[in-house]
Amino acid sequence: MNKKTKFILIAASMSAGKSSVINAILGNELLPAGNEATTAKIARITVGSKIKPNAMAYSKSGSIVATSNSICSEQIRAWNLSDNIATFDVVIPYSGSKLHSMVAGYTLVDTPGANNSVDERHKEQFIRAVKAYPKSLILYVLNATQLGTNDDAEIIRTIREINPKQRIIFALNKVDALDEEKGETAKHYVSLAHKYLEGLGYKNAKIIPLMAQSALIAKKSLNHIDLGRAERNTLLTELERFRENPFHLNSAAAAPQALKKNIRKRLTKTSKGKIPVMSKEELHAFVDYTGLSALSALIMSEA
Repeated sequence: MNKKTKFILIAASMSAGKSSVINAILGNELLPAGNEATTAKIARITVGSKIKPNAMAYSKSGSIVATSNSICSEQIRAWNLSDNIATFDVVIPYSGSKLHSMVAGYTLVDTPGANNSVDERHKEQFIRAVKAYPKSLILYVLNATQLGTNDDAEIIRTIREINPKQRIIFALNKVDALDEEKGETAKHYVSLAHKYLEGLGYKNAKIIPLMAQSALIAKKSLNHIDLGRAERNTLLTELERFRENPFHLNSAAAAPQALKKNIRKRLTKTSKGKIPVMSKEELHAFVDYTGLSALSALIMSEA
């Protein structure tokens, strides 16, 4: 791998939606997602330009044990289940517009959930990955519906113990599952996350509220990929909320003001009703609304 490649470690407890976040960043439904542990091995995913997709799986000794030129989520699921495979590399072509797919040339390192009590090897793999990339940025995915768990605290403390100065940013995922009518606003939960992380040693944590699954669905629609009925319903529901308050998540983000201001400029047309409903332009603005553009921009500025 190119020595100049920038690595970004992705970490989370189980069921935080880490795979959905990675898929949304890539604009590609590459990783299997689910409520169970779907990541068992360290996967290095590189986004390149003018290349064909390919993948290689390695044994513990580093020898190649499998290759594929048509990598998909089912293939990755099978590799995760294989006892003969320790790690694997995936290279995929740059996908989507420059505005919403800014990770070309970066390698995302997907790590297993370190809190899997069923398989201790997951924690061992996670610790190995953190030690292997001490100078890389970590993107930690928090679950807004399960905020403040002991599992997250243990994983975050493990990172600090191994590399106390390692840079880390936080995605507060699944904010679309919050009940705003009960006061469960993104702003309130970002504030809760801020206090929680402050107690773990991160006094000025950068936190982006995120709707990863909705962002991925919008990207699939933009790339003319057929959506299932549930996906269509999700998109229509979230678009309605987006039209009512396009600045909701951007205003709540704990991020540099310049970054938030750039996103807000792109959302202003929507607030003024200048974008046709269900148009390509509206879907791009919706991706901005989900927090994905802010997260991507923060990654680029920090990595």
